[in-house]
Amino acid sequence: MPDERKRHIEDKYTDPFAEYFISGEPDKAEKAYAWQTAIGLQDVDKLQPSAYLLNTARDNIEGGISMEEARLRIERYYEENRRNQPERTEEADKVSVRIAELLSENAFVFSPVQYISIHKRLFQGIYSHAGKIRDYNISKKEWVLDGASVMYGGAAELRETLEYDFRTEREFSYVDLSMSEIITHLARFVSRLWQIHIFGEGNIRTTAVFFIKYIRSLGFHATNDVFAKNAWYFRNALVRANYSDLSAGIHEDLSFLEKFLRTLLMGESHELKNRYLHIAWKDPADFNEKQPIEQLIEQPIRKNSRLEILENQAISWKTKANIKRLYEAFGSEKIFGRGDVTEILGITERPATTLLSRMYEMKLTERITGAGKGKYRFIA
Repeated sequence: MPDERKRHIEDKYTDPFAEYFISGEPDKAEKAYAWQTAIGLQDVDKLQPSAYLLNTARDNIEGGISMEEARLRIERYYEENRRNQPERTEEADKVSVRIAELLSENAFVFSPVQYISIHKRLFQGIYSHAGKIRDYNISKKEWVLDGASVMYGGAAELRETLEYDFRTEREFSYVDLSMSEIITHLARFVSRLWQIHIFGEGNIRTTAVFFIKYIRSLGFHATNDVFAKNAWYFRNALVRANYSDLSAGIHEDLSFLEKFLRTLLMGESHELKNRYLHIAWKDPADFNEKQPIEQLIEQPIRKNSRLEILENQAISWKTKANIKRLYEAFGSEKIFGRGDVTEILGITERPATTLLSRMYEMKLTERITGAGKGKYRFIA
């Protein structure tokens, strides 16, 4: 049995559409994927669709009604029952059916107009600003950032910034790139698109729908349970990709978004746990678990080691831990570069470059000439 079908069998008690993935009927499975993704994306705003919406989705999947009829059914339902519904359930239901409808359409144009049009279609009659670029500056407290906010695009330059990002992506060539390089580039593109935050509300759902349709246009099949089950992780990964606090040793980190995309597009298995994205998360695997949390960084350093310098450095626990891991891997003999650092630490190129520069500034490493650009070695 294919792994995908097996996974849905295991999830059949929590996945309302599991039966359609197991049955092996392609048309029903394709519709179920669209609905599953549409409903799952409501989790980014912690919205819960109604049982009526789920029943309507099943009728569409079974072929009893068209997608347009499903949308009209939901609209009529709320004309008659709006007063008796939990808060924001109407939004969850209407946006879900509209996302499913969009994902079922093959039409797509890579342009700012398409992006704005998707927001208008999703939130028409729900937000007064549907399809409109915001004209005020915003900030949002993020749990994953301990209450801090990403710095979003300024209201005065939103359209110009959006057009610039689209123009840059349109001119980019994917020719001869490896899948890992493609994943990194796509992660960077979608993170920058979201960071502009051109709408007052609904940016995540709009960006997700646009991005799914875009990567489909590139030849990927992306409407599946990865988005449905990990919408909140996707949101937090976008946050971490756009936040830095250099004074605390925190850098913009694409690695979480890359793991999401590798799971989505390459079928790899990664733990997409939201707690891993919190800026204060400490991986117990990197430390002696018998030590109390405040002493986790106090790993013994070999006497007469150059790393004794770290004891008096005003740097974060994470930076210290990463430097120690690199020293354990390379010692004072091996020559290494940015690619080696990304592989050992599991981070992306930008933080790896920053870490290499920081180690050189602290006189922990020396530059090596004749071994290629950007090569270092720990000073003995």
